[in-house]
Formats: sequence, C-alpha cells, structure tokens
Amino acid sequence: MKRALLILLVMCLSGVSYLQAQKTTNINFSQNTKLVAGWINMHGDPAAAVVSATDPVTGYSVSSIAAVNWYGGSGASSDGGGADNGTFFPAAVMKNHWFQGSAFYGLYNAATPQLLISGLNVDSVYTLRMTGSLATLIGLFHVNPIRYTVAGAILYGYIDVNGEYNTADGAVFHNVAPDATGKIKIYVNTFDGSAAGSNVASISGLQIIEGRTAAPAPVVAFTNPVNNDVLPEDGYIVLNATATETGGSIRRVEFYADTTKLGVDSVVPYSFTWLSPDPGRYVLKARAIDGVGNTTTASINVSVESLSSFWSMTGNIAMNPDSNFIGNVDSVRLAFRTKNIERMSLSAIGNLGIGTIAPTAQLHTTGTVRLAGLTNDSTKSRVLVSDTSGKLFYRNVSSLSGRWQYANGVLYDSSDNIAIGTNNPQGYKLAVNGTAIFTKVKVKTAGTWPDYVFKKDYVLPDLATLEQYVTLHRHLPGIASESEVARDGIDVGDHQAALLKKVEELTLYLIEENKRLKEQNARVEQQNAVLTKQQELIEKLQQQVEALQKIVGQGK
Repeated sequence: MKRALLILLVMCLSGVSYLQAQKTTNINFSQNTKLVAGWINMHGDPAAAVVSATDPVTGYSVSSIAAVNWYGGSGASSDGGGADNGTFFPAAVMKNHWFQGSAFYGLYNAATPQLLISGLNVDSVYTLRMTGSLATLIGLFHVNPIRYTVAGAILYGYIDVNGEYNTADGAVFHNVAPDATGKIKIYVNTFDGSAAGSNVASISGLQIIEGRTAAPAPVVAFTNPVNNDVLPEDGYIVLNATATETGGSIRRVEFYADTTKLGVDSVVPYSFTWLSPDPGRYVLKARAIDGVGNTTTASINVSVESLSSFWSMTGNIAMNPDSNFIGNVDSVRLAFRTKNIERMSLSAIGNLGIGTIAPTAQLHTTGTVRLAGLTNDSTKSRVLVSDTSGKLFYRNVSSLSGRWQYANGVLYDSSDNIAIGTNNPQGYKLAVNGTAIFTKVKVKTAGTWPDYVFKKDYVLPDLATLEQYVTLHRHLPGIASESEVARDGIDVGDHQAALLKKVEELTLYLIEENKRLKEQNARVEQQNAVLTKQQELIEKLQQQVEALQKIVGQGK
C-alpha cells in the first residue's frame, strides 16, 4: 500500500512539473504605453525604430526586426482604433494595434517579415495565436482580410482574418517548429490590393504557447460534379471543390481520376478543367493539403458516356441498358410533358418530382397518391395527402377524414395524437391500450426538481407531525393516494420528483439522527471516562483503608 501511494505521489509530482514546464508569453502592441494584466506591452512606432521585448519568465523575445519591414506612411501604430468588447484576446488588447499597409508594400514578401520570435527551444513546437481589429475609418482602410503567415523550420502558410469590427476572430497556428536557431518569423500582410482585397494589415496581440496541440484536419468536398453524375465524352468537365480548415490554412487542392493526378490549384475557389475524358467509370478525388502537411481526401463516382449510342423511338432490340437508354448525359434534369405541359421531372441526382420541377426527395409529389387495397375493391382504398405545411395524412378515400387509419384503430389523428389498441386517444399525444416495452425512457418534467429540500431555509416536517398524517391519510404527504392513482393514473415525472423529495427528506432525517447518535456516543464516552476515574479513586481509597486497618491491628 505504501509503495502504491509513493508511486502515485511521484506521478502527481511529475504531472505538476509538466504543467509548470509549459510556457506562455502574451504580447500586446500599441503606440503609447498600454498596460494589460498578464501581457507584455510593446509600444512605439515599428516604422520609425526597432521595438523589442523579452519575457523575463519564459525567455522568449519578440522584435519588430527593422523599420523598413513596416510600411505605415506617417506611422505604423495606433491606439483606440480597434473594436470594443474583444473576446479572442482581452478587449484592452484588441483596442490598439501595429499596422502596415498599401496595395504594394503591404503584400507578402518572404524577405521582409514583420515580427521575429527568438529564444525558443529548437526541440519544442509552439502554438501561435494572433489577431487584429479596426473599427474606425472603415471604407478608407480595408482590413478584410488580414493575412498572417508563419515561417519556422518550414513555411507554414497563411490564415486570413477579417479585421473589420473584429472581436472574436483570429489566426491560430498549431505545432509550429522553430528554425535551427530557435526563431519563428511572423508576416502581417495585406491581400490582393484591389477593391476586393485589403490595404491595411494589423496585429493587436500575439500569444506564444509551448507544447503540442491537436491540429484540425482539412475539410474538403466536391461541388461539381456530384456523386454518380453521368457526363458526356469529348467535353470539358470542370472539377470544383471547397477546402477549409478551422485555425489553419489550405496550401493546395489536388485533383485525381482514380490514381492519375489531373492537376492542382492553390487559389480559392479550387478548380481544374478535365479535357475530353475517355468513356468509362471513374473515381474522382479532391485532396486538400494544409500548411503543415495534413491531408484529407473526398471521393465521388462519375461515368463518362459515349455519344455514339442512340435510342429508337419505334422500338429497340438487342438493347444494352448500361449504354442504351432514354435520358441525358449531362447534369440537367429530365422533363416529361403532356400537352406541352411538364408533368414530371427527374433531377440530375435522381429525385423524381410529380407536379414540381425541383424535387427534394426520391419521390416528391404536390398532389395525392392513391394506394388501392384488394383488386377491384374500392372500399379498401386509402389515399396519402399533404397539407400546405408538408404534413402527410393517410385518409380513407370515401370520407377523407383528417386521420391516419389502420384497420379499425386510429393511429394518427388530426390533432397529432397517436393511439395504439384503441380508437380514442382521449386528448393524449400517445395512448396505449395494452402493454409496452422500452429499452430506455427519458421523461422531462416541467415541475421543480426537489433539490430545494437541501436548502438551509427548508422546513423539514417533524416526525410526530408525519406520524399523525400517515395515521390519518395512510399515505405519505405529496404522494398520490391509492384512489387517486386508480382514478387518474400516475404522472411519471411528477411521481419520480415526489419520491425523490421523500428520499431527500429521509436523508435529512438520517443525517439528524446520525448527529444525535454521535452526540449520545460522545456523552456516553464522557460518562464512561468519569466512571473510570471514580472507580480508580474508590480502589485507591479501599487500599488506604486496608493499610490503615493493618496499622491499627499492629498497635493492638
């Protein structure tokens, strides 16, 4: 036992050492001194002179590198321009920032990083969190997006952040390894420079956290074609895909047909044009690769059909349904008309619509569907109808009453009540005339759960009063009586709550009884101690009396 406790103590101490070993440095940027609790303030104009700071606890240093790395026109720092109520970093951090800008000078240049982190452990990896915010002069200054890029042992790519009125958005780079000298470069850049891009990039705060974190994987999906599409040969097939990653960046998306690489795209929206594929069946793949090499692949099946086949409208023989068919080979719906009015539509993904050209299910009708019973027996027929809200009703064709019927029992009536084994749910949402079996039942009670019993102001009935009530009524207070249960049944939720209340009251009785027993035991122990002392005193007196008697006897 002692050995087990010693091992547990060593493990706990090891855990404490690990937690203490994880280092974090918080940096906030401003023009003038802006102190925020728990943050190291780097203030000044990085476009005028190099600004540096070192965390005395972690030893991490951050530097603005060189004034020429920051383009700010008349300056590259500002106070009070960020949005209020920041949550990604504290509001006081996101209120101020350093910035650089213009369509030309603010774009990414590998030779001019804006910040340099040094003093890092080359054997560790780091999580870097950063963001910027601007809430003034929006329209003149465009901060959507701010493009953050990180480079350490490798170039980790970029993450775009919308800095306009930003309070909760930011860039998070996971598991960044520093270079061989223990340094990581950070780039704070604009994007594009056109009206659709940004002309100002800012950074309000930077957080450096040592240790590995769980980096999310990319999410990738095809938008065109869709799964099981049939495509024509001798055409241009445009492959489109979306790829995103929370807290990370997508480096590129690769497109494959089976195992053959078709092409790659590194710019959103990700696409590739597949020229004149041969007829056949293909598995198309879109493979997303993020800034640190994590990959995710999405796959769809498509068929490329030959255009040399045709279908005769006067009948066909020796048909091969895999290649001869009525239909199309592109991604549009197939229409069926009578009197030149479209009656039925088959969508490109196989949904059949009757009365609608945009079916949203494999069978979608805007009218009724009649299901006959026995052959030539109209008395057994039923119809399925839908109301304007899309609710489905199964009605008797003769009466069209608003209820779902099965044999002689009502299963689903016009009030959404379900009855099993009876044709009268009596207003209940579910009525069962018989037994039922469940593997699990959850009841949500609308009443108050009786944990209030344990509150200090709760008055616990005394046992004498409780005894009088039970003797008079022959059931516990708050619990339904036998006659009430026979008449009304049991509300399971309320009954469970009532039983729990009694259990909690019983617990309080037991606690009070336990206190009284402890007090009695304490008094008994005190009395026993007194009796023991008295007995010892009596024995001493008896010894003294016997000794005195001997002396008197000797005197005689």
